[in-house]
Amino acid sequence: MAKWVTITLIVCAGLLIILLGLGYLLSENEKATTRLKNQLEQEAQLQQQKLEQQRNLSHYNHSDDIEIPLPSDDKSVMKNFEKTLINNLTCVTIAQCQVLTVKFKNIDCRLASNIIGASLLKKIATKDIVIDQCPTINSAAQLACQQNICTLINTSHE
Repeated sequence: MAKWVTITLIVCAGLLIILLGLGYLLSENEKATTRLKNQLEQEAQLQQQKLEQQRNLSHYNHSDDIEIPLPSDDKSVMKNFEKTLINNLTCVTIAQCQVLTVKFKNIDCRLASNIIGASLLKKIATKDIVIDQCPTINSAAQLACQQNICTLINTSHE
């Protein structure tokens, strides 16, 4: 009889150890899940804030609030034009890019810029400036956002 009581106590102790181990694993899993849930909530809040900022920026009308100083000579106008163009080529998607035709005194140039740059470049008085040449772009050129830069890509007809 003592033999059976000993075996029963050993089996019960083994089951108790297994249950305690499973309980410990369960509590650790719950802690890890709670940490992960909190982290995902924070990331979701950050993503929501970014979306709200983008929405606010897309509704912001740049043409009313940004004033471009009107330079007095042709060199400063061209320098301002180049600076504005270079600073406004970045894009994430092609929807942020736009083709614009800039009219100079002797030639019209087709250029690619982001929407903000297009708005700013329209305000720069280039109609009285003579330039040597424009980038060579054929009439079938397509607008693209390559490597986060708005560009016009020449397409070949073969």
